[in-house]
Amino acid sequence: MRENISYRLIFSAMLATFFLAIKPALSQEVEVTNVAFSLVDSNVVVNYNLSGPKSRLYSVSLILRRESDRAFKFIPIDVTGDIGKGRFEGGDRKIIWHIYSDIPVGLSGIDYYFQVRATLLGGGGASWLYYVGGAILVGGTAAVLYKSGVIGKSTAAPFPAPPARP
Repeated sequence: MRENISYRLIFSAMLATFFLAIKPALSQEVEVTNVAFSLVDSNVVVNYNLSGPKSRLYSVSLILRRESDRAFKFIPIDVTGDIGKGRFEGGDRKIIWHIYSDIPVGLSGIDYYFQVRATLLGGGGASWLYYVGGAILVGGTAAVLYKSGVIGKSTAAPFPAPPARP
């Protein structure tokens, strides 16, 4: 029983070490800041800053929200500029929404705001570290357990002999 606990501790320590070692490689956070909008001619111009890894592809989307109605969500369709898939890292990004194409009568009220969402698209991230590290972790744990005799050692009682024939 005591032997079992020590191997669980070794396994836990190896697992914790693995995740602490790869955390810096995975910390490629994307942050959207300074979202502001203004009405220019008959268009809404949404400005934002995007911080994240340089020269990487992002997926950027725009959502119109309303402070007085938390359930209100409108995704503008007729948009141009720094939206969709592309390399948008940096400041002074701009999305132009042709509001009257999507909502011909316009919007009433003043409590609207925009939410700009950005996600880092694949292609060269650190996800391969999960597979390699997981294989090393599982293989190392199996080797330690096999070498110590925990794996392969039978603790079950042998089968009893079959009953004699009458």
